[in-house]
Amino acid sequence: MRIIHRYLLREYLTNYLFCSAGFLVLLIGNFIFEISDFLVDKRASLAIICLLVYYQIPYLLMDVFPAAVLFGVFLGLGRLTRERELDVIRTAGWSFPALTAPLLLVTLFLCIGAFYFNDLVVPAANFRYEQEIRKLIHKDFIPFIQENVVFKGPDDRFFYLRRVNEGNRTVEGVMIYQNNGRFPRLITAASGWIEEQFWHLKKGNYYELDAEGNITTVTSFEELVEDVGEDLSIFLGQGKGVDEMSRAELKQYMELYAKSGLDISSFAVNYHLKVALPFAGLILAFLGLPFATMFPKSGRAIGLAVSMLLIMVYFFTTVLFRELGVSGLVSPFWAAWLPNVFFLALGIGLLFRVIK
Repeated sequence: MRIIHRYLLREYLTNYLFCSAGFLVLLIGNFIFEISDFLVDKRASLAIICLLVYYQIPYLLMDVFPAAVLFGVFLGLGRLTRERELDVIRTAGWSFPALTAPLLLVTLFLCIGAFYFNDLVVPAANFRYEQEIRKLIHKDFIPFIQENVVFKGPDDRFFYLRRVNEGNRTVEGVMIYQNNGRFPRLITAASGWIEEQFWHLKKGNYYELDAEGNITTVTSFEELVEDVGEDLSIFLGQGKGVDEMSRAELKQYMELYAKSGLDISSFAVNYHLKVALPFAGLILAFLGLPFATMFPKSGRAIGLAVSMLLIMVYFFTTVLFRELGVSGLVSPFWAAWLPNVFFLALGIGLLFRVIK
């Protein structure tokens, strides 16, 4: 790598790290302020507060990442433009693409790292955070109980549970109906407990029905292990949220919901966003490069203002298309990627203008 490339990358990465740290501190302060009433109400100790902040840092870092990349480009390249160093370098024979290619390559590697970080570290940290919040909420109460739970599972199974204890995953008053073709069947049980896809049922009856719904066979049992095919915890309030799942886990839930005949638009949009958002840094770098050269005499203030405006417009567009995807007006894939495609096209168009 040439000295000039190392010089440019040092300017870019120094500003990127500085902005990441600054934005992270601001977001942590905002996070503590938002949950301060809740923490005071639950009498949370300093150790618990520090633990909650620790588990939120990965999520906040992903929020910071695209903005830090854009600000790093603006502040790093903008200083070279403002002090005419960029003009001298280009006069010496360096083309703008050759000069900035290593910067874009490093940003690409940062985005790949952000993707794996967002897929592996962030969901695990979010899950731990939610567990700590649940502990605070329920520390003064008995395990959460649900009553009269009804849902449709995969393979045309319908479940009715009179009582569900989320603490120990026990159920009471179980009824499972499955219309699996010519001979529907019905299972009832007084109680049981759930182990992933296996339901251990006790003291019940197994009914076979004919096409008209009349009972043809009745078999009593003391204990029965029923394989329902999937882990149905999400229907019992024990599942993870989309921010607590990796793409692989989210895909499993999408398949489960699809088998159950439920709308998966929201899951599908978030599934694609888990790739699109980490690569927003590269998109904004393409956009930031030409903008950084357009205001050579305006100082840092105009660069910071333009950076902030671009970030706001990008995230507003992302939220807008996400809602369009969830509502079914745009396909989930394009709802996640259209903002990236639009801003990438805009950035490349402006880059050609700078090159000329």
